[in-house]
Amino acid sequence: MIKQLMLLAVMTSSLAFAETNRDDIISCYSYADMTELKPATSIRDIVVLVDQTVNLDTNLKKSVHKQVQQLVGQGDRIRIVSFSANAQGHYTDITFEGGFDQPLKEEQRNAMNRIKLGKFDKCMEMQSNKAIELVHSKLKGSFYDSEQSYPKTELVGSILDVSSAIYTQNDTQRRIMIIVSDMLENSDITSFYDAGSIRAINADTEFAKYSAMIPPTALAQVDVFVIGGGYANGGRAYSSQADLNSLKLFWTKVIEQAGGSLKQFGTPKILTDIE
Repeated sequence: MIKQLMLLAVMTSSLAFAETNRDDIISCYSYADMTELKPATSIRDIVVLVDQTVNLDTNLKKSVHKQVQQLVGQGDRIRIVSFSANAQGHYTDITFEGGFDQPLKEEQRNAMNRIKLGKFDKCMEMQSNKAIELVHSKLKGSFYDSEQSYPKTELVGSILDVSSAIYTQNDTQRRIMIIVSDMLENSDITSFYDAGSIRAINADTEFAKYSAMIPPTALAQVDVFVIGGGYANGGRAYSSQADLNSLKLFWTKVIEQAGGSLKQFGTPKILTDIE
């Protein structure tokens, strides 16, 4: 029965995120035949954007799972999106997209048919206990475990393209994006690498190369959290604090120009819970 409730038809998709009506979790409002009572919008829209060009170690992967576990709750919509350089077979895909239902209001419960209410409550319990397991399963599958290196990452373009598509017609109360990436740009425009390590960059100079092409609403009102910043060569490459500060400043500028706010920049972990 649990499997039936958690209708899973997860299919990969190219960059066609906006208003897909996809939901990998059956709504309890639908299950209990009370769709007319379902709120029109989610409370929060959470996007976990996973850079597959980065091979994270076990501890970093666990930290991503931990942040998602403590963050996601009733009324949240969550999407897990994996992206990489346009190497053959590795593009941008929605790994998971599903909404956790909001509870009924007290006056709605009091006026509800008892049988429908029982079905709804049982479904909500299953959602809270089982749907999050599905989220973790799809998140685990989105990590790319390979030593393969891609010649180009195009991070700025990829992140802004995905966010522009995701947040087109989105009127949730709060928007949260967790970017799981080393945040090391390596494109035709510039590279933050030097002999396998992080290159010391001038944030203003590097930002000037991109400022004219950043859509001002790509991250409109989005709170951005980064996990994995500066994580080069599987964590083996040394990076000075000054280099990491410059990297953070560059992305602060990019995200702010796109209309968002960089709340935390983990280098590599975020040390406090995302709220």
